[in-house]
Amino acid sequence: MVESASVLVDSSVWIDFFRGVESAATAMAWITKTKRVVICGQIKQEVLQGSRDLRAFQKLEKQMSIWDYEPEVAEDFIEAARIFSQLRWKGLTVPPSDCLIAAVARRLTLPLYTTDADFDSIPSLTRLTLP
Repeated sequence: MVESASVLVDSSVWIDFFRGVESAATAMAWITKTKRVVICGQIKQEVLQGSRDLRAFQKLEKQMSIWDYEPEVAEDFIEAARIFSQLRWKGLTVPPSDCLIAAVARRLTLPLYTTDADFDSIPSLTRLTLP
């Protein structure tokens, strides 16, 4: 399997990164040196909605705007619903927002870098592991 030159970085990583968590800073330093970082609308929303005030929101918005952005498309919402339903039929509940992020990663054939264990249940999702 050829390793992707790009990676979809989940909001769980961004939130830790912006909070100054050392492990997230180290991971992002490695990723930005070796990969093209990509975000989607759902990831951007999750990061921005955690801001504590307008000033923090604007700062986060500016910081997030430097990364490559891949918008969700109509098919992503259908695939997210499929992922959610198939997991629910097995008795598993994963947040719909995570299902949408997984659908985007699958469509773009990008690995996902996340620290969120909810993604562990989603089949056919390539995850980036750091060396």
